[in-house]
Amino acid sequence: MSLTMTGELSDVFRNKKEGVNYILDSASQAFNNYDYSVLNIRSKLISVDEAKANPIEVAGANWVATGWLISKKIRNCVVIDIGSTSTSIIPIMKGKIAALGKTDFEKLIVGELVYTGVLRTNVAAIVNEVPIKGAKVGISSEFFSQSGDIHLILGNISYEDYLTETPDNRGKNLINATKRLARVICADLEDLKKSEIIRIARYIYEKQIDQIMTGLEKVYSRLDPNNKREIPVITTGIGKKFLAKKAAKQLNIKKIVDINKIIDNFTFMATPAVGVAIMQAHKLLGRNVIWKH
Repeated sequence: MSLTMTGELSDVFRNKKEGVNYILDSASQAFNNYDYSVLNIRSKLISVDEAKANPIEVAGANWVATGWLISKKIRNCVVIDIGSTSTSIIPIMKGKIAALGKTDFEKLIVGELVYTGVLRTNVAAIVNEVPIKGAKVGISSEFFSQSGDIHLILGNISYEDYLTETPDNRGKNLINATKRLARVICADLEDLKKSEIIRIARYIYEKQIDQIMTGLEKVYSRLDPNNKREIPVITTGIGKKFLAKKAAKQLNIKKIVDINKIIDNFTFMATPAVGVAIMQAHKLLGRNVIWKH
């Protein structure tokens, strides 16, 4: 078995080392102390002892599994993987991961990590004002609404897709989502029309796409300096269609490929898990494993 992780940055832990050790200990307990490997940021599967000795090497390494998996299918591309919380932008060149950043901190610096996602992103982390009633209105910095509300209101996700908790712990339905969004500008549904709520949601949606475009532009400016946009984008994650694809289109990327076209249709839901599983199979068998589309 093999493992890759995210979650060690949670503020329930004092630091990444504590988070990594907690996750590894929990996995050992769940696996009944069965021996397993851990993926590090160098694309290597290492032992649990090695991982504990070098916790920063395995912290947040889930993006590596995604990049490695796609690199076995396409030699040159940029992968955009958008999940519930964040966006990974992973360059692949000559069949190898070509990321400048290894840790989350390094990846934020170079644009390979954008902390915006489909469900859990605070609206206040996307915009600081919204257009309403002919004016630009500043928003509250409280955690009143999140990206899941925006995408539910706009029909980008269904009720079933809204898998995270809500800011107010109330329902994951349209009426509650609109109430939460109205509260962002210190209003409620008595103050705003439905059309105004939708207009606000669309504005925030476009600004979230802009956030992803900014990271993507940084990566392409390094890989494709002549701005020909010849390197294809591979989209994956739950935001692959309505965030990743739109960001790539707006940057005039010439070829955009949905991961479903190259790998099994359910891979996009948990690309890092699939990647690390295939990597483990390679290690066990001592040869490349071919998986069918």
